[in-house]
Order: sequence, then structure tokens, then C-alpha cells
Amino acid sequence: MKRLYLILFSIFLLGTNQGVLAAELRITPSLCAVAEDEELCSISVTVDFQAKDDNEYCLIVSGRGLVSCFSAKNGRSLQVYVSAQEDLSFEVTNSASGLQVAQTTLKVAKFRPKRHQRRYGWGFL
Repeated sequence: MKRLYLILFSIFLLGTNQGVLAAELRITPSLCAVAEDEELCSISVTVDFQAKDDNEYCLIVSGRGLVSCFSAKNGRSLQVYVSAQEDLSFEVTNSASGLQVAQTTLKVAKFRPKRHQRRYGWGFL
């Protein structure tokens, strides 16, 4: 009997999570690569948001605050210029309730350029 209740409760939770997944947030590009000696990643990011309802939403960038509020009717695309030293979180909240609806992250990666060795004719096959 307990097993039946557990299965029914799991199905209920899956059903309620589908409402949360009704919104989608994407950023392009999702990765910013900077050289090891550079401190900041400065980039223009396209933020695309789609929801299955006509509610009002707000875009918030972590550490930066509110960027814009908008209606989700037919989706929304914004250009946002950001500068960051580390990963940056983008989230969309419902403007009426303040609840987070969608979230994604701009990854900041540091790399060291590869140096090619010159052999000056000494290399063998």
C-alpha cells in the first residue's frame, strides 16, 4: 500500500513540475573565453525567453540587478552587454509573484594560448 502511495505522489510531483518547465531561457553565446592575462570577459549576449502564457516577467543578471521587464507573449529576445570575471547567472522571474521561472549561466573560461615549438630543421620524422 505504501508503494502505491509513493508512486501516486511521484506522479503528482512530475505533473506539478511540468508547469515550472513551461518557460525556457537561452543565452547566445553561453561561453566567454578570455586569455589568461585578461581580467574581464566583455561580451554582448542575446537572451531569448519563451513561455506558454502571457504573464509579465523580469530579467535579472546576478550582481547587476534588474535588466528589463516584459510580456512573454510570442517570446522575447534582448541584447545585453555584460562584463564579468567569473560565471554570470541570468534568471527570469514572474513580475507579480517574484518567483524564479527560468535560469541559465554564462560561463567564463580562461585559457592559455598554445605556443608552437620551432625545431629549426632538427626534427626527425
